[in-house]
Amino acid sequence: MNKNVKYDSVLVISDNLYLSRELDKICTQKGIEKYFSFGVSPFSNINSFIESDLIVDQYDLRKEQIIEKILDEFNLIISLHCKQIFPKKLVENVRCINIHPGYNPYNRGWYPQVFSILNDWLIGATIHEIDFELDNGPIIDRAIVNKSSWDTSGSLYDRILNKELELIEKNIVDIINCNYNTINPEIKGKVFYKRDFNKLLELDLKEQLTMGDAIKRLRALTHYNYENAFYIDEKTQKKVFIKLDLRVEG
Repeated sequence: MNKNVKYDSVLVISDNLYLSRELDKICTQKGIEKYFSFGVSPFSNINSFIESDLIVDQYDLRKEQIIEKILDEFNLIISLHCKQIFPKKLVENVRCINIHPGYNPYNRGWYPQVFSILNDWLIGATIHEIDFELDNGPIIDRAIVNKSSWDTSGSLYDRILNKELELIEKNIVDIINCNYNTINPEIKGKVFYKRDFNKLLELDLKEQLTMGDAIKRLRALTHYNYENAFYIDEKTQKKVFIKLDLRVEG
């Protein structure tokens, strides 16, 4: 092991190509790229990562032999928007860190920006150690991202990604040197799962809402070209997808 680095064999598992490439650039700029390897989950197209010149392997964390391989080869694992839950055996036997697009403990789980818009909650980015609960471990660093009344899921998510990269650049050297302090989450917070998001998608045309609440829900479900919010046309029984196009004057 390098005498100057605590963790000299780091595996980054990600399902976000943009963040993976940016992390690789940050590591290269800081001269620590030799310590890092990149992987994707089975939920990603590995070819899209390879075509971007990242050297990656695929890691299915449901397989015992894959866990053994990771434990043999790496001494720090970073989850960077990884869609897999880290199994107990992995978390128990190697330091695991998560880079999360929410302000823990207030935005735990899937699509934090969606539920932040819906519930008027804080939103931001967090780096934390992984424990046995989803987005719950000791916090290494976090930062708030301001949101506006015209933010959609997409526009807010973009700023969260930028904030995550700021936190990575600020902390990554200290992380591999194990030169950081943590704080415990002050509350348990609320965890949202993908099924909670899916329940929001179908709009009940007979539901009574204030105009403000209706706009807020559509803002939360508008994410660029994704077809999220929909209602069922009574005659054809086909889904009709809806998104908002917001523009601030001036």
